[in-house]
Amino acid sequence: MKKVILAVLLVFVLCSVSKAQMYTDFTLTDIDGNDVTLSKVFDNSKVVLVAFWATWCTPCKEEMKKLEDVYSKYKDQGFEYLAISIDNQKSSAKVKSFITAQGYSFKVLMDTEKRVFESYGGKDEVPYSLMINKNKDIIAVHIGFKTGDENKVEEEIKTALGIK
Repeated sequence: MKKVILAVLLVFVLCSVSKAQMYTDFTLTDIDGNDVTLSKVFDNSKVVLVAFWATWCTPCKEEMKKLEDVYSKYKDQGFEYLAISIDNQKSSAKVKSFITAQGYSFKVLMDTEKRVFESYGGKDEVPYSLMINKNKDIIAVHIGFKTGDENKVEEEIKTALGIK
């Protein structure tokens, strides 16, 4: 009986993990009102970092600040960075002014109902990011951010792009 319970728990855990680890295509609106579809982003990219954030999240703001430099460094080599705001309808008005004030050059999308966030296994904690390779495999997942984490992300990008 213990083996059966253990097997059922193992299957449940594996299903929960695999759901968060599966590529799901989506279309969201960017801060300028344009639709952006993930599968079309892959037409020009080999590696995409999908990073969920919110204006009220201090670590998210720090992550974006650090990853702007990483994005600038690798965007011409096949790297794309999609920062997806999960701010609700009330706070979403702050997103565009914040991004504009910071001068960020990466794409910023809106997921006010958190549908994409939840489809990728997001719970309540942000920043939450997933790195997806050209084969649409999720090759890394990051929850939270502290200074220095950008170095690990950069190494993952270089490895995925085949840069030494």
